[in-house]
Amino acid sequence: MELHRPKIIIVGLGTGSKDELTIGALNALKSGSKVILRTERHGIIPFLKEEGIDFTSMDDIYDKYESFDEIYPQMINRVLEQAEEGSVVVGVPGHPMVGERFVFDLLRELESMRNKGFAYECEVQSGISHAHAVLGKIGRGHPEGLKNLTAAELQEGQLDPGLPAIITGLDNPVLAGEVKLALLNVYPPELKVIHTRYEEDGSLILEEFPLHTLDHLRKFDHTSCLYLPALTLLELNRYRFRHLLEIMEILRSPEGCPWDREQTHESLKQYLIEETYEVLEAIDLQDMDKLAEELGDLLLQVVFHAQIAKEHGEFDIGDVLTGISQKLIRRHTHIFGSAEVDSSKQVVENWEAIKKQEKGLKSHTQVLKDIPSNLPALMRSYKVQKKAALVGFDWDNVKDAADKAREEFRELEEAYASGSKEKIREELGDLLFAIVNVSRFLEVEPELALTAAIEKFISRFEYIEEHADKPLEEMSLEEMEALWQQAKLPII
Repeated sequence: MELHRPKIIIVGLGTGSKDELTIGALNALKSGSKVILRTERHGIIPFLKEEGIDFTSMDDIYDKYESFDEIYPQMINRVLEQAEEGSVVVGVPGHPMVGERFVFDLLRELESMRNKGFAYECEVQSGISHAHAVLGKIGRGHPEGLKNLTAAELQEGQLDPGLPAIITGLDNPVLAGEVKLALLNVYPPELKVIHTRYEEDGSLILEEFPLHTLDHLRKFDHTSCLYLPALTLLELNRYRFRHLLEIMEILRSPEGCPWDREQTHESLKQYLIEETYEVLEAIDLQDMDKLAEELGDLLLQVVFHAQIAKEHGEFDIGDVLTGISQKLIRRHTHIFGSAEVDSSKQVVENWEAIKKQEKGLKSHTQVLKDIPSNLPALMRSYKVQKKAALVGFDWDNVKDAADKAREEFRELEEAYASGSKEKIREELGDLLFAIVNVSRFLEVEPELALTAAIEKFISRFEYIEEHADKPLEEMSLEEMEALWQQAKLPII
């Protein structure tokens, strides 16, 4: 015997005009099943009554609760209760799958119940959305598509001024004001936008005006839509990642910039290094405006290399983004997998173990050799020591590391006394390596520490030159040392 499977048909009621109600939707409404409308506040209602279609609405739920987080679960419960008694047709404005959070929540609930072994038969009958009806009326569009957004759930990250957008559900002046403020973070205030609204007779009211006047003395209801045209690169006042890619493609095109077209991976190496150090300088200065600018310059280098590679059929920016995204997921098994960690130290150990496995490194020596040889020597030695320490090849504490550094200094003195240049070079390298080991125990990056020391030296040298009463060339070392000590005094 076949078990009863309740059937729910979700029907799009279109914009409110009977001319925009699909035949499929009308047939579903006339099927004899129980009809429940999300709201009766819709222009199609008189036509449904003329057709003799009996229905109930869930407007009483709107009247009883204040937030959608309360309203939609109550609506879903009602639909499921009615479905227990037989097939149910659920009518919603526009297209069920366009801007209808209630429908998405209902479908998720049905999927959840299906996973628990209780299946509903579900069907979605399309309708004409307000957004697409408006496009037809105003004769606007774009070959790359359209952003279809909902006013109540609008987030700035959803906005892309390179594509036209329609915002539906702009049903009250307060919400219109909030939407306007969000849009002004991305769009120019004088941008001409179009507001549309349906009258009760199904006619469309259309008005074009500057964006910054959106909430000025206008009538809004559940049929209100706002159309935002696509902007060109030169019209934008805020850009997205895809615009940077587009600009770079233009610059590298045959009609683009001669300098940009000439660049190669090799020629850009120096700029990548320079931009990296300029980012570090901005961080040291704690200048956030400069940091934002320098991060942009560094990002440009990434996009530049990706564009060159794309032109040679090697890879593109999508491969770069995919690669780093997959790597982050793979190596954060405590977030995206079942691994458990209790500290950042365990996170690093887990990361290194996964990295070793991914790269097929069979020995610990291979792990050390995998560190790029063209890193600055201080930075490379720091990384080599850290990775060696992961397998226990390390001093027990900073005192032992410091004792080793003192031992290396004595050996350097002995090498100097011997006069052997080769021995001096070797022992000096050992001393520097030992000092890096001390810095690692102190959790201080030696490259950054040395950079700070250089800046301090330059600053104190500047003090000597500014306060000297004669040219430096004529001063004795003792006189310069006296000024050096003054430079070290705190400023009162």
